[in-house]
Amino acid sequence: MYNLFKLAQIFFLREVFQPHSSGAVYELRPSSGALSHLPVTGVHFRKVGSASDAVHNNILLASYSSGHVRHWHVTTGQCLSTIKEDRETLAAAYSSDYQSFVTVGSDCKIHLYDENSLQLVSTFEKSSSSSVMDGHASRVFAVRYHPSDPTSFLSGGWDDTIQFWDTRQSYSVRRISGPHICGDALDIDPNTHDILTGSWSYSDTLQVWDFASGKLLSTFQPTLQCKVYAACWLRPGVAIVGGTQAHLTVVVDTKANKELGGMKDLEHSVYGLDYHQRSNTIAVAAGNKLYSSVVLGSTLQALHSREH
Repeated sequence: MYNLFKLAQIFFLREVFQPHSSGAVYELRPSSGALSHLPVTGVHFRKVGSASDAVHNNILLASYSSGHVRHWHVTTGQCLSTIKEDRETLAAAYSSDYQSFVTVGSDCKIHLYDENSLQLVSTFEKSSSSSVMDGHASRVFAVRYHPSDPTSFLSGGWDDTIQFWDTRQSYSVRRISGPHICGDALDIDPNTHDILTGSWSYSDTLQVWDFASGKLLSTFQPTLQCKVYAACWLRPGVAIVGGTQAHLTVVVDTKANKELGGMKDLEHSVYGLDYHQRSNTIAVAAGNKLYSSVVLGSTLQALHSREH
């Protein structure tokens, strides 16, 4: 499962793709129901055991705006479990040890679940104090665990803050103010631990922050005006970003503060991105199309586009 894109089209695709493939290899579709047509908001593979352990490595965690959180066995298309939250669930993330996962959504709260029992362990939210902002005050669209610390994660959303959480504490332990997160636009580099944020704003669009201190390291503005829905690291110092207005995807060297390449003037806004390191391939979900490109040096070479 390591050679499969985790990307599901943020709005309505429920398919899994292989790099360098123009078609879906698996389809994960909930049984019919009043809410079954609502968007997928996040997908994450569970990586446990050896690479040959097909039973455990083929598990996918998916969140839906209907409030459903599902575990799928990808190769068989079987839904293994379903949790129904009383809200729009807008994102989810696994801890670094895959023993737990968190979900975020429209009610400002963050739910922590045990991966094995699927029981709700904790709910995190801001305190009643009006003098501190130790949690979110509006919708939360993105969440990321620290790459090596299963007790630490970040979240961001409409309230223009990135909140730092410790699962042993009831409230957030600190925050960054500024980024206006409206999609999957929060990432942590597994090597440097630098934080990447993409804002739905024409100013301070793409920013890099030091995890330990919260200090702003760099800010990048795309050549064409773009409000960001999705952003992720490709490698240390290099990120990919996509969004709306200009309908583009751009690879950015955040240290040199320059664009390395990209796809511009797409037909629709970019709502989702994914990068497959082994094949050096990027997947871009834009409207009803899924594009894949390979990174060649400082450029992107288009491979396929598929309409749905």
